[in-house]
Amino acid sequence: MNRDIEQFKTSFDNLFEQVSRGPAFAKSGWALDSVDGTNVVRADSALPAVQEEYAVQLPIRRWFGKTPAVNRGRIGCHPDFQHLEGTDEIEYHHVTTMFIDVKNSTRLGLRYPLEVVQHIKNSILRAASETVRAMDGHVHRFMGDALMAFFGGRNADKESSAMAAMSCAAMLQVLMQESVVPTLMKRNIDARDIGFRVGLDFGDDKEVLWSSYGYTAVNEVTATSFFVDVSAKLQSMASKDAAMLGQNLRKFLDLPETLLQQKTERRGDEIVTVPYLRPNYEKSDGTPLNYEVRKLNFKAFAKFLPLPTELKQILVPDVKARGGISFYANVLGGAAGRRLYPSLSECLPKYVDLAFVVRAEPHALDGLRLPLSGKFIKQNHGMEADKDDGLEPEVVEFEMRRAVDGFGNAKACERTFERSTAYRGVHSVTARIVDAGGQVVFQDTIAVHIK
Repeated sequence: MNRDIEQFKTSFDNLFEQVSRGPAFAKSGWALDSVDGTNVVRADSALPAVQEEYAVQLPIRRWFGKTPAVNRGRIGCHPDFQHLEGTDEIEYHHVTTMFIDVKNSTRLGLRYPLEVVQHIKNSILRAASETVRAMDGHVHRFMGDALMAFFGGRNADKESSAMAAMSCAAMLQVLMQESVVPTLMKRNIDARDIGFRVGLDFGDDKEVLWSSYGYTAVNEVTATSFFVDVSAKLQSMASKDAAMLGQNLRKFLDLPETLLQQKTERRGDEIVTVPYLRPNYEKSDGTPLNYEVRKLNFKAFAKFLPLPTELKQILVPDVKARGGISFYANVLGGAAGRRLYPSLSECLPKYVDLAFVVRAEPHALDGLRLPLSGKFIKQNHGMEADKDDGLEPEVVEFEMRRAVDGFGNAKACERTFERSTAYRGVHSVTARIVDAGGQVVFQDTIAVHIK
């Protein structure tokens, strides 16, 4: 298994073990044996505490190409607005707000001792906060079994920050599915109904006011905005392992409908859509606000995450991994000549050249029915692309054959597809390789976010 995947899958396990060594949990007596009276097998070894704290962060930041290796930002007042603390000053600045709730955690109190419930909740919230920090978000506060976070700041690109919040919502679901639930189930904790519920929305520069609430000695710097409040409402509308997005965020990023779903609910014998925020507030003229909400289509968005294909194929049915075959993108030009662009890792300006490369290592083709035929499939989205070129996909075909160097030794085979950024929004390039019998042997997608 890929080292980063293994570290990600065991990250919550290591974090859980770290918390269980705390004095309060040890006093309960449950830490020594189990949480429900059955034997629990513990890891033979654990990472040092400092690594455990960042266990969730490390693989995520590597996948998204973020530096430094960890985000050591503290929980509490957003550092960019700390100067407002205890003053009457105000400042307007954009932000993307995220609310995260641990669904169905309340019933844990009916099944386990309070020390164990606290341990479980604290471990999950720590993992959630580390996922936020991994995506350069700022954890503002914990609230029971929930937390509030901000994405964006003075030196952060607002499009990149908003998209990072979207990626964070998806990574929370990946973390829950691949690390949190397996760890808890391994310890005989019934985690089948536990999941994250997420609400997200964006407020622009004239829509979010930062200020200090309270008195000089007892205060908190926070953001005041309809779109901050809406994020909390959206979280309450989300189902388990789902993220709800506000209209402002969707329009700001010009998100394609393929990444979104209508929220539905059962009313009697019918399944009906829920298109608007609840409650549906009235505007000053008495008419309904009709603020549109959408559910993030996790499988469609997960296809765009910069995860190893071995992990992505577990999450997304049409991703196919093959040992020794990789697909990556480079930004061309600049002082370095080229640099790696992990999928959706940043919002690029227009007129930037990109090279998409599919690479087969020397022995990756062993055992396959040759020759291999492939396609690069470029798919544009958004209003600008629709108005200019249209949204029909562009398909470029290629072949992959065994390659040798001048001495007859096997060498890697590469095929490259180059294009330039041109239209605002989220666009994608898929590399698909099939064998001589038409069987898909590799498929992965890279998404590019353009200002």
